[in-house]
Amino acid sequence: MNFDNATENAKEKLESVKMAAGEKVDEVLDAANTRLNTAGEKISEAGARLWENAPEGRIGEAIGAAAAQVENAGEFLADATVQDLGKDLAAFVRKHPLQSIAAGLVVGGLIGMVFSRARGAFRS
Repeated sequence: MNFDNATENAKEKLESVKMAAGEKVDEVLDAANTRLNTAGEKISEAGARLWENAPEGRIGEAIGAAAAQVENAGEFLADATVQDLGKDLAAFVRKHPLQSIAAGLVVGGLIGMVFSRARGAFRS
């Protein structure tokens, strides 16, 4: 009997911890989604401003095309969630594994260089 009570108590505590962790994850994801959407809106606005201020001629056309891409990317991010980006990234990695590995190595190398320089700055 005592063992059954201890097992039941442990199960209840585990369920409680599991629910609390799930709530915390939801809070973090909501905050990340809010930041992502806000950043997307700002990027979209920047693209629109760039489009409006583009000069006339071929250079203006090139700037306008780039501005349209920036604006579209901002609109995508304004409507996206972190979960959507994760799914898109996973699909890309499955479709392009070698390019993904190469990109990971490049990004990892750049991050390593940044941190090694930052650590070196603190040594002096």
